[in-house]
Amino acid sequence: MTKRGKQAIREADARKYGFLAVPLSKTRSIQAAHEPRKPDARFLAYLGKAVIWGTLTFYITKEFASHHFWLVVLSVLLFSIPIVICGIYGNTIRQIWRLTIFRKQGWLFKWLSSRFFKSIFWALWALGTSFFMLIQFHGYNDLEWMAFFLVIPVFWLAYKFFRYFIAQEIAPYLVTEMALTSARRLCPLLMLIIHFVFMAQLVKWPEYLFIHEAISAQKIKFEGLVSSALVSETSQFLAIYNGIKAYLLGQIGTQNSFWGWLLIGAIEFMIYYNACAILSCFLIPPTEFRRLFQPASHTDTPPPLSPSRIATTTTLFTFVTVFIYLYTFKAMEEWVRHTPAIADSRQNAEVLVVQKVEQIGDVFYKKGTIAQLTEARFNALRHVEHSRTKLENQIDSAFDRLEMNVDHYLDWYYSLVGEYTRIGKLLIGELEAFMIEKLEQSLMYGDPFQDFQALLDDLVSTHQAAAHTYQETAQRIMQANRLDPSDNPIQVIQQTTLQDVINPIVPHDVISLPYRLGGGTVAGAVTAAVTGKIIGKLAGKNILKLAASALFKITAGKVAGAAASVGAGAVTGAAIGSVAPGAGTVIGAAVGGIIGGLGAGIAVDKMLIELEEKISREQFRNEILTVIQEVRTEIKAQIVIDHASSAD
Repeated sequence: MTKRGKQAIREADARKYGFLAVPLSKTRSIQAAHEPRKPDARFLAYLGKAVIWGTLTFYITKEFASHHFWLVVLSVLLFSIPIVICGIYGNTIRQIWRLTIFRKQGWLFKWLSSRFFKSIFWALWALGTSFFMLIQFHGYNDLEWMAFFLVIPVFWLAYKFFRYFIAQEIAPYLVTEMALTSARRLCPLLMLIIHFVFMAQLVKWPEYLFIHEAISAQKIKFEGLVSSALVSETSQFLAIYNGIKAYLLGQIGTQNSFWGWLLIGAIEFMIYYNACAILSCFLIPPTEFRRLFQPASHTDTPPPLSPSRIATTTTLFTFVTVFIYLYTFKAMEEWVRHTPAIADSRQNAEVLVVQKVEQIGDVFYKKGTIAQLTEARFNALRHVEHSRTKLENQIDSAFDRLEMNVDHYLDWYYSLVGEYTRIGKLLIGELEAFMIEKLEQSLMYGDPFQDFQALLDDLVSTHQAAAHTYQETAQRIMQANRLDPSDNPIQVIQQTTLQDVINPIVPHDVISLPYRLGGGTVAGAVTAAVTGKIIGKLAGKNILKLAASALFKITAGKVAGAAASVGAGAVTGAAIGSVAPGAGTVIGAAVGGIIGGLGAGIAVDKMLIELEEKISREQFRNEILTVIQEVRTEIKAQIVIDHASSAD
């Protein structure tokens, strides 16, 4: 049969079964319209889109779930959309081809033309697998990324190969989809072979002695995924999968190595298939996307979308994205956060391959031993909480009584006795030391910290008794939970030192608190120590020196009243001298002058002290109280810190 006869038969068959609405000679012109005029134009467009996609994939997965939950939701959506489009487009084209044998008015045509369930399937597949892909990408190293990006040129070559043969025999509207479908089936298999060769030649797999070591190494890759409980928990399951895979691959020359490659193939095939689906979207002609949103039609060029269909499509997409996808993702996140059984199931899966133990010093113990010791510590400390609470309340009462003694000191300070005593100490050079001693005596009056010291001594005794009880309990717990793992694989999940476990539960700060405050348990020692702290701070701020220097100001002020004192003394002396004539007049005048001078001087001193008290007493009092408050805060902080360290 001639070539022209064969062409006529093909055209007749095509018209008969609905495959071709125009002669084959015209088909080639239509096909040429679908093809770009420049041979490399489509490849350059494909390559540009693929490079942009690869770059975004690389950088997004590096930050995936590391900071914000919204990035997880957005990344999964962006990765799933092209997969969904590719799947629905392929189903649409195949559906159009199958429906050519049915009447459009028939019920069978209407039932088969529905794309609802297939669209749901592709949406679920795309969202689920995209989620796993992004997590797996987060753990990729540089060599794995290089192997993955080889899918871009390999898929293009596979597509061009199939398209070259299909375009010569198939209707134009079927060519692109059939070429893409064939490439999606072949390319993942080719990429698996390339991936295996690439990894086998360039990667030296570590030889792990135990599976748990491999799992722990894989978990490190996913440590940054902390913004989502769903992502974090899924990454832990993937770490188990990847750890088992790495362990098996390390067993070079054994049957385990084969199973390791098989595990690689399972997940890598899914990754490469989805990558091919995404790349397929870059090769679908823009006009072909219209078929996704229109009734099934075998026309070579779909008509443009009407405004009403565009509005309907965008409305449906917005509703599904915001009110179904987003809420479903949020519900799954909350479910994982509040379902401990998920974490338990993962832990049980790990137990199947490795025994989890705890290490205290150089000895291994059953899981939960450290928790039992912590509980025993808590039970021992519970007996001393009442004493500590009373101690914290008593410290305020003690300082309140101490502050009341400040007024006793100021009453003495602003009195004639205090004034003349300070003058006497000034004359012999002991003024500052005397003022410190006097303030210290005043503050210690009545031993304000007597009750506090008694409670503190009781607290230390109670702590020491609790420490002894805890040590006995800890020894029993450790003896009962001790393990000898021998050669079995183990994973140390928690570790501490023997010293931290056996040492008393009471920190050294708690035991030494009374000695830091008062040098021991001698009566009045705490009051003396607290007073010493206050005096030290007052001296450091030069408050007592300023008070001593005020004496010179008062003395200088008396000069102003000296004339009045002399005048008053002279009048008094003259009055006394007039009583005794002769020599008595002179002696009487002298004695009277002395008495008058003293009386007038005392009166002036009294007046100046009262004036000084009105001017400076409140300020002086506030300065002392401020320092006392600082010491109060420091000592209370010591008690709180000791309490926190005891609880730890």
